[in-house]
Amino acid sequence: MKISDQTVLITGAAQGLGLAIAKAFAKEKAKLILIDKKPDELDKIKFDNCQKYVVDLNIREETKRVINELKKNSFVINTLIHNASILVPTPFIHTTEKIWDQTMKVTLESGFLLSRYVWEDMSSNKDGVIIFVSSKSGLEGFENETAYCAAKHGLEGLMKSLTIEGMKNKIQVFTITPGMYMNTPMSESNYTEEFKKKWVDPIELTPAFLKLSSRRYQQMSGQHVNAWNFSKTTDTNT
Repeated sequence: MKISDQTVLITGAAQGLGLAIAKAFAKEKAKLILIDKKPDELDKIKFDNCQKYVVDLNIREETKRVINELKKNSFVINTLIHNASILVPTPFIHTTEKIWDQTMKVTLESGFLLSRYVWEDMSSNKDGVIIFVSSKSGLEGFENETAYCAAKHGLEGLMKSLTIEGMKNKIQVFTITPGMYMNTPMSESNYTEEFKKKWVDPIELTPAFLKLSSRRYQQMSGQHVNAWNFSKTTDTNT
């Protein structure tokens, strides 16, 4: 399926990597559905063929509300990119239930709910791509990231199970890690000065998302993809 024929849903789309991904798909003429909790930032986005929804994915009822709105409008999502996440660096002893719940709801639970929403149409159409934005924290543990690591590890497990269940209906599921230090609002708050010297514009990572959405990498379904490396790889898979 050409990207110009796709409807692509992106969470955490108002800033950082999510906005960069949205720009890349807008350039390819995809129809976009953008979700973020920041109305002022969403208002700045002026892409053609774009629907924007202000949603706090930390509130389950809001996530379900937007899903119901999308159903009423009969949107058929061809590609889901779940990018939204929360990282509040906190020692485990100070990790409250609130921090835990917020991190899980935004990072993991909303990924589950949105995947369940798109699953039926993708299964019926025998076509679909789901991409969960993970990180190194989805593969390893880090100090002061108990909730974040647990949530990202959860996305990795969700991806692996969905890959198996989706295979018979040609649904491709991936996790993707940036693979490079990015200049984003989250990074601004959490990167050391040493890492900030190395960071790149997140737009440089977006070719990886376009490639995975092209349906030409079915053999990679179920894998954890390094966006930086995959973006720089010459595309010979035609």
